[in-house]
Amino acid sequence: MNSSEKRYITEELAKIKGATHVRIGRAADVIWIALKGIDGKDYAIHLQTFFRFCDGNQILITDMDKYQPTPEYQDADLTDCGEIGSNLLDQWCERFNSEFSEMVTVSSINVNHNGDFTMALDNGMNLEVLVDNTVDDECWRFFVWRSQEKHLVVTGKGIQPQEDR
Repeated sequence: MNSSEKRYITEELAKIKGATHVRIGRAADVIWIALKGIDGKDYAIHLQTFFRFCDGNQILITDMDKYQPTPEYQDADLTDCGEIGSNLLDQWCERFNSEFSEMVTVSSINVNHNGDFTMALDNGMNLEVLVDNTVDDECWRFFVWRSQEKHLVVTGKGIQPQEDR
């Protein structure tokens, strides 16, 4: 990734600094994060890459936990992530949304030279997102929900052409 792509990603993600109403969920194997920006816009991040939520030195949940069944689904085959609510990630998201969604604010966003980013919440939790391939496959995207604005799509090769939505 070149320095202008890193700068562009940093500028785009800066739009959610101070964002509130952070909600997290999943549609199939795509993890979504919805946020209300200080500009009043509804932003979304879609993750199809490795991520983890941490609190200090403790890992709270990771992308791979969508394949780990909850006790009620212990015998389920979750190779396709299962039905919503059947895995540890869904269970964690439900708890996060009910306990923290209305109370947390995005306090900072940091982007590195690979297109990875860390989003810090004011309750001490951090979301760490890693680009996990070396090809043009989508890793994550950032966009304004229900808008015609172009999406920022990050791949293992950098930013995907902006006409893709």
